[in-house]
Amino acid sequence: MISFDFWVLLGTFLFISRVESATKDDDLITNLPGLTFTPTFKQYSGYLDTTQGNHLHYWFVEAQTNPTSAPLLLWLNGGPGCSSMDGFLTEMGPFRPTRDGSALVENVYSWNKLANMLYLESPRDIGYSYRDKNATKDTLYNDDKTAIDNVLALQAFFARFPEYNQRPFYVTGESYGGVYVPTLTNLLVKMIQNGSIPNINLVGMAVGNGALNRVDLVNSGLDLVYYRGIIGKTEFDAMQQCCMSNDEMKTPLQYCNFSQWVHIDDYGNAVPNNYNDASQQSCANRTVKYGQQLVWETANNVYNTWSDCYDAPMQPALGEKIKKMVKRHPYLKLFSSSLDYQMFSNGQNPFVDQGSKGSQASTDAVGGFSCYAADAATAYMNRDDVKKALHIPGWASSMAIVQ
Repeated sequence: MISFDFWVLLGTFLFISRVESATKDDDLITNLPGLTFTPTFKQYSGYLDTTQGNHLHYWFVEAQTNPTSAPLLLWLNGGPGCSSMDGFLTEMGPFRPTRDGSALVENVYSWNKLANMLYLESPRDIGYSYRDKNATKDTLYNDDKTAIDNVLALQAFFARFPEYNQRPFYVTGESYGGVYVPTLTNLLVKMIQNGSIPNINLVGMAVGNGALNRVDLVNSGLDLVYYRGIIGKTEFDAMQQCCMSNDEMKTPLQYCNFSQWVHIDDYGNAVPNNYNDASQQSCANRTVKYGQQLVWETANNVYNTWSDCYDAPMQPALGEKIKKMVKRHPYLKLFSSSLDYQMFSNGQNPFVDQGSKGSQASTDAVGGFSCYAADAATAYMNRDDVKKALHIPGWASSMAIVQ
C-alpha cells in the first residue's frame, strides 16, 4: 500500500519536474527516416523523467482528425517487459515497417485517425527507457513501482503539453496491460480525488486480450488450443475427463476449472501438481501442456494462430491438399514465378516464415505481416538515423520488439 510519505515525496517531485522538464519543441520529430508518405500530423519523441534516475521513452502522435479537440489515449504494451513500440509499429500506430525495416508505410487503421496517441515504454529498461548509471542501484521491478513511474511520466507529459490539460483521457493496453492499466488507473483516481493531479480528465480505461491472472490464462488456453485447431478432438475429449465442474453432462462450452490441477510458481508459470494416482497426474501434466506450453511456449503467434508462419513440419497429405487448392484458385498462380509459390511444390512448409519472407499467397488479409512484424520493427528502431530522429541518446543500447 502506498504510504502518506510517498504522496509528500510525489508532490515534491512533480513540482521539480515541471521546472526542469524539456519543452515539446525539443522532442518534435522533423525528419523521420524511411517514410513513404507525408504525414498530416505532428509527432514527438523524447523522455519523461519519473522517479529519481528513471527516464521513460515516449512517442506521441497527434490525431489526424481534429487534434485540438480529439481525446488523448495512453497505450501500454504488456509482457511484462514488452516495448510499446510493438503497438506503435505493428498494431494500431500510424506506421508499419516494410519487411527489412528500411521504410515505413501507412497503417490506414491507425488509432490516431481519431485520437491523440501517447505510446510509453514502461517500465524502465524496456525499449529505450533507461535508468541513470550513477543512480542508486535498483533491481526490483513490481506492479506498484511501474504504476508510480507511469503516473509520474503522465504528469511530466501534461506539463510539457499543457494544451491537453482537461482533455478526455483514456488509459489503454493489452496482454499484461491487464495489470498495468487498472493499477495505473487506480492510482490516477486516488491522485485526482486528493487533488494531486487536477489537470487530468480521466474518462475511462480499456484492456484488450488482458492477462488478468494466471488461473484464467490456463483455463482459457485449453479452449483456445482446441477451437483454433492446435489440438484435436481426441485430446480435447480426454481433457473433459479432467474437468472439475458440477455439470455432469460436460458440455463443450462449460466452465472447467482445470487450474485446480496446477499451481503457479514465483515466476508466474503453471506447474503440475504431484499426484500418486496416474490419471490425476496425467490431468495435471496435460493442463500445463495444453493450457500454457502450446499457447505461449511455441513459435506460434498467440495473437494470430491462423497466420501463415507456423513453425511445425507439414504432413505430406496437407501438402497435397495445398497443391490442389492452388490449382483450384487461379489467382494463386499469379505467384508462380515467386519463391513463395514454389514452396508449394518443393517440399517446404508454406506455413513457416523462415524469418526472411512471408507468404505472398498468404491466407490472411495483411500479407503475413504478423510473421515478420517484430523483426522488421526491431530492425527499424535500431537504425542510427532513426534513433537520431527520435532523440535517443547515441550511447543507448539496442532494443528488441517482443510480441
